[in-house]
Amino acid sequence: VPWHGDAGVMTSIQVMGSNASGRSRWGGEFEYRGYERRIEGVNHVDSSSYVLRGLWQYHFRPDAVATPYVGLGLGVTINVVDDHKVDDALGFNARDPVGAGLDGVFLLGVSANIPGADYLSVFAEGRVGLAFDAAGEGSRNGVDFDNVGGASGSAGLRFRF
Repeated sequence: VPWHGDAGVMTSIQVMGSNASGRSRWGGEFEYRGYERRIEGVNHVDSSSYVLRGLWQYHFRPDAVATPYVGLGLGVTINVVDDHKVDDALGFNARDPVGAGLDGVFLLGVSANIPGADYLSVFAEGRVGLAFDAAGEGSRNGVDFDNVGGASGSAGLRFRF
């Protein structure tokens, strides 16, 4: 759920490595978020964020059936918006369609190893993100900064190699 707008879909793929104990894990993630946000006073503007992020996770009990974990991430974003909706509402070229920014995330989750499946686990996690989008203001030749962070929840499968 973005801080200023309506929730949409989020999907991601991670590649993580770990130390010998399996407690500390680090790696990278590519994330896609589709959502609606408010821009220049115009509501429900279709937006997409493409995030490339470095991640670190700490798993408290990696050998247990279920282990809670915490994590941090830092990345860069490319943000794409339906600038035609903004331009049509305001009557002039008010916004460039592509912006970029930085993204930081804190996550809290639980991972459960599947008995008999040595390389497969399920997970559920919640995230709180701080992110911004810097985009050109079209014909005004300025730069507009928007908060595009938010909170999200996800669940899925992890494959360990």
